[in-house]
Amino acid sequence: MLKKDSVSTEVEPTLERRTIMKGAAWSIPVIALAVATPAAAASDVDLGAYHLNGTCGILGVLGPGFTLTAGPTEPLPVGTTVTITGSGVANIGVFSVTGGTASISVLSGTSRQITLTSAVPAGATIAFRTTLSISVAFTLNAVTGLPAGYTATGGKASGSVSSTLILCSAT
Repeated sequence: MLKKDSVSTEVEPTLERRTIMKGAAWSIPVIALAVATPAAAASDVDLGAYHLNGTCGILGVLGPGFTLTAGPTEPLPVGTTVTITGSGVANIGVFSVTGGTASISVLSGTSRQITLTSAVPAGATIAFRTTLSISVAFTLNAVTGLPAGYTATGGKASGSVSSTLILCSAT
């Protein structure tokens, strides 16, 4: 609303009290959100003691590979990766996934990256097995990677499988 001063010929704008109150009412939630966001963004979800273990499999029945088990209270999230590298062979074979869903990327003849495409529920296990036979000498090492915003207190993030033609050991 504009008022004309009786002495002056200039017009001065005036603010109504309602206009000020409406502006203040809208700014309070925006300020509160801006203050709360950094604290929320900085906090990580602790997945607890999940574990990745090597497994020798069973000669002629189940190939060697790895099992990934979620901790007892939190699921392993979509985007969790397992990178597997091998030595002693030119190709570590074709990997299969059981107990969940994941995509498998061939990085090289001796390297694969497996990415979870669905969460592994708390306490559940997903397995990754290769077509390699334990009657061949090789070593497989694997390490997990968690998506941004996740940590794992007490987690076992790596595992291995080693075959010497006669014996197989896994951690």
